[in-house]
Amino acid sequence: MRPLQRAEPWMVAEPLGRRFCLLDSPLLCAISQGMILRRAISPYPARSIADLELEDKVYRPDFEISSKFQALSKELVRISLLGLGVYGFLLKLATDTPSGGVYLRALQKDKYIVLGGTVAFAICAAGGLLHSFLSNQCLGHQLVISRYFGRLEGNRWDERQKEHFREEIRRQQKSQRSVLIFGNSCLLLATIALICGAVLTAVCSSLMLFRM
Repeated sequence: MRPLQRAEPWMVAEPLGRRFCLLDSPLLCAISQGMILRRAISPYPARSIADLELEDKVYRPDFEISSKFQALSKELVRISLLGLGVYGFLLKLATDTPSGGVYLRALQKDKYIVLGGTVAFAICAAGGLLHSFLSNQCLGHQLVISRYFGRLEGNRWDERQKEHFREEIRRQQKSQRSVLIFGNSCLLLATIALICGAVLTAVCSSLMLFRM
């Protein structure tokens, strides 16, 4: 009987839209290839623990850089939710207090500013959450790539299999690049949306104070 081969603990993302991505834009390809994913084990399972082991210096810098970016995206999400809470507080004042009519009329006069600020904070929260998810996805690609590079060393695999590993590395790097570009775009969009939301909230609050 053939011995059971051990599958890698990191699941290799197999893009559903790989064959159907007809656009050259990395951003759109990331949506079809990097965001719509099908879980599948690595096509080349490990033969021993040596195929899975990685030294700390191989992946630790990537984890440290990713953790800093994720901390930034989490902070963006937190601040955007606080901004949405400000509008919720204003609506509560407009509906639950005896003098709420003053706030309600002020909000109605500046309804487009209120709507713009709410949408901006919502976009910021969505962009931050999406960036956090894509950052983890990018780390998954990096670990898979590092393990395949480790298999290229030594004599555990023959040259034909190593050529397959090189092809898999190129495929993973291409998917990782699309995910990275899309993730950075989401982080930039979230930052711009937060600035817009903060400016619109300040303008709305100032107008309400002057009109009361």
